[in-house]
Amino acid sequence: MSKVTQNNIEFRSLCPVATGLDIIGDKWTLLILRDMLWGHKTMFNEFKTSPELMPSKMLSNRLKKLEELGYISKNKGTINKKNIYYFLEPKGMETLPMMVEMAMFTTKHYFDHLGNTYTKDVKTKMAKNKAAYITEMNKSYKTFVKTLSI
Repeated sequence: MSKVTQNNIEFRSLCPVATGLDIIGDKWTLLILRDMLWGHKTMFNEFKTSPELMPSKMLSNRLKKLEELGYISKNKGTINKKNIYYFLEPKGMETLPMMVEMAMFTTKHYFDHLGNTYTKDVKTKMAKNKAAYITEMNKSYKTFVKTLSI
């Protein structure tokens, strides 16, 4: 099957898994969404502090891609007009269950590598009640956004 381009994205096939990977399956995209959901990061320099050390050009490209695809939105600051803030849109929030599943899978199969550093919530809150955890995280993000003075 030949590749199809739509909205500046080249899709490898009509397979839903392959299409999903074409959209958010690169090395960096889910990490940006992770940082927004779990880390409440909103500004470019905040994303730069992540332990994976994403190159600036790559970060710029991924933020632009996520905005174009409707996962995030970009807003200028009202207090300091030079500041640019990135916020999750509903589509971006919908990636949380997938990331929770990934965290649970990875913790189960690669705990020797991960240890207890980031896996406490995975082994407790996520494992006991995924739905409640996802609801709590969504609420936490929305509450965070409401408290911002930009």
